[in-house]
Amino acid sequence: MKRIAFLSIIVILLVACGSKQESQPQEPSALEQEMTALYGENKVIEGLYPDSLAVEVANGIFVGRRDGNLLAFKGIPYALQPTGDRRWQVAKPEPDSRLVREALYFGHTAIQTRSQGNAASLYPQGEDCLTLNIWTSAQGMRTAHRPVMVWIHGGSYVCDGTANRRNWGDQFVKAHPEVVFVSINYRLGLLGYLDLSSLPDGKAYSRSGNLGLLDQVEALRWVRRNIAAFGGDPDNVTIMGHSAGAGSVALLASIDEAQGLFRRAIMQSGSVAFTSSREDCQRLTKRVIDATGAKTVSDLQALSQDEIIALNDEVGQFYRFPERDGDLIPEDPYTRFDGFNADIDMLIGTTADESRYWVDAMGGEENFDMATQLWYRYITMSLDSAQRKAAGDFLDVAGEYADRSWAVSEFLNDLMFRGPAIEMAQRHASSGGRTYMYYWNKGLKAPVYGACHGAEVSYVLNTGRQIKGGDEHNPQLAADVQQMWVNFAATGNPSVDGQYWPAYESTQRATMLLGDSIRLEDDPASRQRQLIAPLMPEYISPIFSDLLDKAPWYAGIAIGTLVAVLLLLTWLIVKIRRLFKKKTR
Repeated sequence: MKRIAFLSIIVILLVACGSKQESQPQEPSALEQEMTALYGENKVIEGLYPDSLAVEVANGIFVGRRDGNLLAFKGIPYALQPTGDRRWQVAKPEPDSRLVREALYFGHTAIQTRSQGNAASLYPQGEDCLTLNIWTSAQGMRTAHRPVMVWIHGGSYVCDGTANRRNWGDQFVKAHPEVVFVSINYRLGLLGYLDLSSLPDGKAYSRSGNLGLLDQVEALRWVRRNIAAFGGDPDNVTIMGHSAGAGSVALLASIDEAQGLFRRAIMQSGSVAFTSSREDCQRLTKRVIDATGAKTVSDLQALSQDEIIALNDEVGQFYRFPERDGDLIPEDPYTRFDGFNADIDMLIGTTADESRYWVDAMGGEENFDMATQLWYRYITMSLDSAQRKAAGDFLDVAGEYADRSWAVSEFLNDLMFRGPAIEMAQRHASSGGRTYMYYWNKGLKAPVYGACHGAEVSYVLNTGRQIKGGDEHNPQLAADVQQMWVNFAATGNPSVDGQYWPAYESTQRATMLLGDSIRLEDDPASRQRQLIAPLMPEYISPIFSDLLDKAPWYAGIAIGTLVAVLLLLTWLIVKIRRLFKKKTR
């Protein structure tokens, strides 16, 4: 009975959190106006153009914009756009060309649900989203050979984009003209990670469950072929990202197609754990088929872009991560850190309070507490007895710390983020790969958020665009962290003057704590690390809607319980009325 009640509460909570409100026409918000003002269409240039702003690459000549010593090139296509019959197909490079085009505006954001909390979603969207942006110093660009840093944005593989100011590289390059900064868009959600291989005509779409990742591979091929024209060194490329961007980086380091395209990798709060099984991916496919009535890929290809956008809004909450298909991505991608990618230098880390980023999404601290408790119960249901004991012991250990009163939240931090990061780091280090580990503990102003997911991004990219109301900005921390990242990209070692950063290995486990004070600590929270380790092979999904997606009968239980409650309330009301009538006679 307790189990039924528990499951019913979960579904009620999910329905409440996921229900759509009828939207009334409103004036565009300030953020919408800001994003609209950024938009423009890059045009073909048929006449004269300033040679000092033009760069010639394989697929054309692109004319950018100058700001002081900074040159910016935006919206450069790195592949043929996946429109028309190229929808759900692996991206292919644009043919070589002498066409002269502007590179003044960001390309379209990948199709996603519009949200006031996601700036990129308010920028014009389109299927023709395979573009990249480059910021480089004009000083000596024609002859420079600078380290290249490629930023892959996050967003759970369903949202965000390079038009979001939090993902810009302009201020980073202004502060560090010794590097070239690249950011890329890639397909998201239903267009990037929908496995269509099971449909009658799905053989030609066998890789459709991982198109967004393959887009990134194509972008890196473009970078390797062309970045020297922007002053970059194609043999010294570092890929870096946050959240799903970091998950992408981890996967790119794990697949054959991306080998040789980069030398170093920075993973900020993301890992190969952000993947889905083939079984999970097929559930999303079924939802799409049910929602559209389509029977084949051809039927889906016939949908217009507007219909794809509407479909994404309808079923997008049941999204999937890249697919562990056993072809592109191994069924156990952790094994690729056992020597396959040992020649890639890695910088890996997480924040102290990752899960608190979702306090607002759950409706505030009280609802967040209830939701995480339910999520913990759901997770432990699928564990064996030894794993459940480890999870329970973890809560006991985490609860001993006065500053970690949210023990379940801490469990989720380590299960979804820190544990997988350590698993990758220790495997990579043990197989001879150069590895560095960090732990971000600079909290935001509002204590409820702590050092939540994404708290470090504005420091790393120097954007000034903090989240959740921000923190008491520490300019010295920003300067140090950026220099660490730049030094790593340039040399493979993030040490800076006055702060030696030793490599991570599975005995000492040296970890750099980054906050208002920067210090080295060996094996921080070691007991938690030991207790969470047995859960790593489970690949427990952080997608909250899995509670419904994996067990549709939960909904039946919830509806049945609600009906029973309504019937009971009706019976009580009738009974009370009858008693009241008797007394008044």
